[in-house]
Amino acid sequence: MNTLKFALAAGLALVFSFAALAGVSAPASLENYYLNPRPAELPRIMRTLGQQGYLEKPEQAAIAIGFLGALFAQNPERVDGWLLEFNGLPPAQHRLVAAALWQAGNPLGADMLRHLSGSTHPANDAVARLADTASEDIAHTPVLSPSSMNLQWGAFLATGNERYIINILAAIGTDRPGLDSAARYALAQDAAAHPRVFEICRAQLDRQPDESRALLRAALNEAAAQTGRPNI
Repeated sequence: MNTLKFALAAGLALVFSFAALAGVSAPASLENYYLNPRPAELPRIMRTLGQQGYLEKPEQAAIAIGFLGALFAQNPERVDGWLLEFNGLPPAQHRLVAAALWQAGNPLGADMLRHLSGSTHPANDAVARLADTASEDIAHTPVLSPSSMNLQWGAFLATGNERYIINILAAIGTDRPGLDSAARYALAQDAAAHPRVFEICRAQLDRQPDESRALLRAALNEAAAQTGRPNI
């Protein structure tokens, strides 16, 4: 798959015209969701996020897309009902929902993106291109940028699946500008806040290449210092 397709699938930056920042926090309704999954409450969660202004913040959009995309993929039988309850969302949030559906591989996502590409939104050309591009499952989407890292984080918050944290680990030790330091910072913060993330990273430590193992150990020790755990 070519670089353009990876970039579209990983960050959807062309759709939203932003460079998302790694290590950003999410509201409690997202941060703790995987500990107590409640798909029936997703419409309420979305409304609350909208009221809080969370979905209007460009740096948060990739997390929201990852979160929604993972839930759409996990609960295809609920999608139609969810969409009916999303009808009252503002246009910007409809773009986010459409992008998450596309990311989940749901054909409704491409249809919604094509419809939105006919609007006057400045990114309509990019939206149309995205609709005609085959999506990549988030678990198989490479981390190429802080934005695509946030996509993985959102999917983890929805599911608690270690695959998404392992994908972020792969960004440590890369030569992409700003990505290595962003991954280390994000994992240090997330491992401090989430015992599950800490344990996933610790279990993966010896499986990392030599050049990234020391960086991951440093991130885990930073998290340990914040929470009173012993050093790794």
